[in-house]
Amino acid sequence: MKALPSSDSIRDFFHYYASEPHLAGSHADKRQAEWTLSKFQEFGIPNATIETYYPWLNTPKTRRLAIVSGPEEFLYEAKLSEDVVPQDPSSNHPNALPTFHGYSADGNVTGSVVYVNYGRLNDFQFLAARGVNFTGTIALMRHGNIARGLKVRMAEKFGCVGALLYSDPMEDGPFNKETDESEPAESYPNGPWRSPSSVERGTVQYMSILPGDMLTPGYAATENATRLDPEETYAMPKIPSLPISWSDALPLFQAMEGLGLKGEIDWLGGLCEVNYYSGPSVAQVNLVNINEYKIKPIWNVIGRIEGAIEPHRAVIIGTHRDAWGFGGADASSGSAVLLELVRIFGVLLERGWQPRRTLIIASWDGQGYGSVGSTEWVEDHKEWLDEQAVAYINVDQAITGPHFSAQASPLLNSLIFDITQEVMDPHTSMSVYEAWKQDRETMAVQKKKKHHDDTETPTAPLVKMINALGGGSDYMAFYEHLGISSMSMSFQGDYGVYHSNYDSIYWMEHFGDPTYEYHQTMVRIWGLIALRLSSNSLLPMSPLDYSTELSVRVAAMANDQGCATLPELSAAVAALHETSLHFNHKLEKLQKKLDKYHMFNIFKKHHKKTQKKLVKANERLAQYERAFIDPVGLPGREWFKHIVYAPDLYAGYKASVFPSIIEAIDQGASPSFTREMEERAARFIEGARGLLKGKHERLQGDDGDDLDDDEE
Repeated sequence: MKALPSSDSIRDFFHYYASEPHLAGSHADKRQAEWTLSKFQEFGIPNATIETYYPWLNTPKTRRLAIVSGPEEFLYEAKLSEDVVPQDPSSNHPNALPTFHGYSADGNVTGSVVYVNYGRLNDFQFLAARGVNFTGTIALMRHGNIARGLKVRMAEKFGCVGALLYSDPMEDGPFNKETDESEPAESYPNGPWRSPSSVERGTVQYMSILPGDMLTPGYAATENATRLDPEETYAMPKIPSLPISWSDALPLFQAMEGLGLKGEIDWLGGLCEVNYYSGPSVAQVNLVNINEYKIKPIWNVIGRIEGAIEPHRAVIIGTHRDAWGFGGADASSGSAVLLELVRIFGVLLERGWQPRRTLIIASWDGQGYGSVGSTEWVEDHKEWLDEQAVAYINVDQAITGPHFSAQASPLLNSLIFDITQEVMDPHTSMSVYEAWKQDRETMAVQKKKKHHDDTETPTAPLVKMINALGGGSDYMAFYEHLGISSMSMSFQGDYGVYHSNYDSIYWMEHFGDPTYEYHQTMVRIWGLIALRLSSNSLLPMSPLDYSTELSVRVAAMANDQGCATLPELSAAVAALHETSLHFNHKLEKLQKKLDKYHMFNIFKKHHKKTQKKLVKANERLAQYERAFIDPVGLPGREWFKHIVYAPDLYAGYKASVFPSIIEAIDQGASPSFTREMEERAARFIEGARGLLKGKHERLQGDDGDDLDDDEE
């Protein structure tokens, strides 16, 4: 696996995927699905198919943004397009994607514009508390911090009639940034950062409420599925929105200059010509967004390698193929890495390898609209996935630079650490793990410096290397709906062309990964993780890591709440940790026996007893995450069923831990309701403890006896 990845074949795959825009549901998207299937088959994947779903998707018909009344010097007609870059032929492609929002509402509205910073709840509350009336206005908000759709949701809740999302040069533009050589950073095409006309497209679906198809919530969007009326949808905006560049946002700021509140330090961006006043503007702004909505097909490509010993257990790996344009980093880099991994699995199969467990390989479609392809597939196959799935390994925006990043269920943390210690970083003499740890420590030191004026250089603190899974990618249905342990990985860097037409072959080969070495490295990491999960006799999962993480999180929550110390949850997590310590000891003993038997080829003598223990241990490990699934779901967003982790309700991308408790506290719920949420969470934690002891309704044929009975 380490020696087989080829940068040449990865480059060829990447060039194919990134050669044309391939929005979900488009002709180019279908063409790429069929080509991907042909490659799966060419490389020897014995069972490969296209699984088609039929979600409700939009494309733009009419868009306009203009200052239509007020002082003459402010009148302006926005371009709503990206400039041609002579160096990059992609930017002049005849089928270049228009700038629009997925799942945006139709509308033709006119009103004053108001600047609302990042569009967070506290941003709106800050202005409302100082007398700003949002009714009938159009909110101008910069990208960053929270998901697009949740910005539009906030604008709608506060009475705005439209929403504009722009990219500020302070966020992913060159403002206040330097190169590695301490030179001023530059916009594309001279540097990797966003340029004045560049626009971030994307979905405005409310990802923390419901991912997937809007008309088939909780069940698959098959061709003849029963669908909601579009008026019944509850996870997309009712007000129109548009994404715009900072060159189109600047005239709006100029129309607000001197009106309302002057921007405080954390409201200022990188447009030096203005002072970021809140408005409302006197000038009136016309926003037009008219879509064509259709039920249209999308195409998941699914390959299957049958397991030799435990075919009823499945490990799934996947990345999305669709893109908001050419999708250089997002998502052609991931698609190229996946296809190279498929090629290598084909080589291994030719050499006689077969995984112990079934390995499923997925090229998802429709992720850009809200993880639609993966969500519909999981909803379609939820019964057997619930019984058989061991883990899901996701890659999204595979390569934008050299810095490794991972989000995961704590059950898989140790596996990620182990594999990244085995794989070398291409540009250092260190392992990926060592380079990753150094990156995280450097970031922590820089963060410390920002908040302290100490003249002494701060020492590197202990850093958290793996983040919790939140929202925004294809793991959501696996992890937060069904409770299948998941992870998501990428190599990150200076990436200023996200969801623009400039996310292209030229960008990747000049700034992202010119030699494709980090693509090769991701193939190695992804492949080795897949091999361990699909082929190790004992599943490489750690409930002890999970209970340790929960202990830290609950202690922090109790500390934040002061006297509300969450006694039942704290007690349940403490008991789970004790049981996890004992279970971990059993796993270590079992692994030593397995290693000994394999080393000396004396497995026959104690085969039956050890095999029985192995089956029990693996069953408990595979089902462990499912113990945290509440069939009722989270209050107000019942599709999400994981009681420990969910996308933050108001942020989307980042994770909320014990979300039902946190939301009850944040929303000022009654003490009795908050206590009910705590007691409910504690019951599921106790259920997970019972599962480790072999006493849970999900375990079949497990009599609950110890795994470490004396064999002698």
